Formats: sequence, C-alpha cells, structure tokens
Amino acid sequence: MSKICPNCGKELPDDARFCMDCGYTLDAQQSGGMLNSFPLPTIFIILIVAILVIGGAFILSSGFGDSNKSPEKVANDSHTVDLTITGVGGWDSDSGKKSYTLYTEAIFNSVPGDLKKYNIKTTYYDTKGSEIGHETETLENIYYDSDYALGFGFYTTYKLPDPDHVTVEIIKDGKVIDSYTEQIDKNKIDYLN
Repeated sequence: MSKICPNCGKELPDDARFCMDCGYTLDAQQSGGMLNSFPLPTIFIILIVAILVIGGAFILSSGFGDSNKSPEKVANDSHTVDLTITGVGGWDSDSGKKSYTLYTEAIFNSVPGDLKKYNIKTTYYDTKGSEIGHETETLENIYYDSDYALGFGFYTTYKLPDPDHVTVEIIKDGKVIDSYTEQIDKNKIDYLN
C-alpha cells in the first residue's frame, strides 16, 4: 500500500517520511506540517541564487571581474590625472625661416573616465624662471592607452630658446587641479648640442 501526500496529492512509497514533490512532512501530526514554509526544491534554488549573488558581488568589488583594464591604466573614479614626466626633447628646422620646437614626454599612470573635461597646459621656462612659451591641449587629444611615454606640449618659436624646466598643469573647469615640474636635460634637445 502507498501513501498519499495530504498537501499535493502525490502518491508516495510506504516508507516515505516527506513528499518529494512539495516537501510536506508526512509526520505532520508530530512536526506540525511542512518542513518549512517553502517546498524543498525552492529552498535549494534560493540558496544557489544567494550564493551566486554574494559571490558575484565579491568578485566585482575585488576588481577581478574586469580583465580588460591593467592596474596602471585604470580610468579612476577620483577624477584625477596621474603622470610621470620622462623628459623634454627638441629640434630645429631649416625649412624656410629657422624655427625651434620643444615637446614634453610623459607616461600617464592613470586618467579619468571622461577625458573631454580636462586640459593639459605645458609651459617651458628658462634659467631665470621666465616663460619661454606654452601649449594647452585637451587630454582627449593627447592620451591614448600606451605603455610608452606620450609626446605633447609641442611649442615652436623662431627665437632660440634656452629651456631650464617644464611645468605640466592639469586643468578641469578652468582650474588647475594638479601640477608637475621637471628639470630639463639639455642633452636631449638637438639644437643645443
């Protein structure tokens, strides 16, 4: 003879202690009915979903989920630009009127997600601290993802400059938010050698 589940009507073996369909315990008189308010298969589904949600949240918060960004080039949430000036170079031109060009190279360690809101002002100074000249560009026009130094701040003049140091300013909404200064190695400037 077989048992019938009083909750769902499923036919069960004589020795069954609970319904394998709805989770109802057959010792209802002793235990008070259902094993819990949810059928057994539903409990397993809830547990699996909870584990997946918690595991996914952990992976995303740890940064393991984004394999496309290297730690050095992360578009950061603090809205800052971090760079290292690697040098200043220069050359002269004989085509037409003699001209002299200076440029700065830097490695960008991190950049903000929205490059359009930032400008880079590169200013060259002589040994007296007087400005030789400057160039202002948008970060969007300068930066691309590279492991190498990027050149920017190309300033051309017809008067022979004698540069001493360079200052690179990060500008957002018309305000300087960061500044980097580097002494110039004159051996890297062709027309001075």
